[in-house]
Amino acid sequence: MSVKVHMALRGIVFSGISGWPVPRRSPGGNDWVTGRCWLYCRRENVSVLWIGPVRTPSSEGELYACGQCIAELVHMIREDQRRTSLPPGRICEHRELERREGKTFCAGCARQIYL
Repeated sequence: MSVKVHMALRGIVFSGISGWPVPRRSPGGNDWVTGRCWLYCRRENVSVLWIGPVRTPSSEGELYACGQCIAELVHMIREDQRRTSLPPGRICEHRELERREGKTFCAGCARQIYL
């Protein structure tokens, strides 16, 4: 099954090998800067990319994220699209895990699990 994902992360190019974002090389591209990751890890003084504006009821700001967190966000979007495209009853909850060649896989659906 192939799931196409439309990402609204303009100016960000993703590596076909790692799935992590790579900087654009053209003028006016989305360059890496050193700062705080606003997504999951919240680390300070790491390389981050601007991924878009953020708006809350009381304020607005610019959203920056590190490569690892952007890759996780993309994975979550793809996983959500995959789950919603499956017929009811075909969603695996990965209840049983197994180790193969140093990696973790779901025993039910055989997908690799990243812990």
